[in-house]
Amino acid sequence: MLEQNEKYAMELIIAKVKEGDTAAFNVLIDEYKSMAFTLALKLMKSREDAEEVTQDAFLKAYKKISQFEGKSKFSTWLYTIVYNTALTKLRKKKLPIDDSEFNQEDNLSSYSESDNEWRKLQKQERSSYIKQALNRLSREDQVVITLFYLNERSLQEICEITTWELSNVKVRLFRARKRLLKALEGLLDHEVRELL
Repeated sequence: MLEQNEKYAMELIIAKVKEGDTAAFNVLIDEYKSMAFTLALKLMKSREDAEEVTQDAFLKAYKKISQFEGKSKFSTWLYTIVYNTALTKLRKKKLPIDDSEFNQEDNLSSYSESDNEWRKLQKQERSSYIKQALNRLSREDQVVITLFYLNERSLQEICEITTWELSNVKVRLFRARKRLLKALEGLLDHEVRELL
């Protein structure tokens, strides 16, 4: 019931945006800016470029809001715009798409729920290792893991966002998880050796 109410509220907000209500669009920005930025950052590797992509994507979304028909979730439609905007910028900059670039600035999770300092420290340490391992993956691996695990998109939604075939998404996700695990094991093995 709550999910149905949220869906109805989102439909009302989108209808207001289609009528030109910029305040309603600001509600959408507040709702999706964090996840849109995370996706852009995974692709662009630079906070400045990711911010630019996110802003451009929201501007495109505002201009094209009349094209949103509600056949998919609004978030899926928006992430498709973010993804395509980032790819266009990468092509223009002719940035290499490989796994050799590292960026420690992205924020994958929040620790506001933890009241125990020790737990908080453990979570931060785990998150740091996950960020480091994730940054060792290719852009495509980072995108599929970010969309599936962090942004909680379904496989079908990932297909819509990236235009990859479903079988391709499944294979990429499977392989990305294995590479993430291997990267984590490498990082932790290194830490253990430093302690000895």
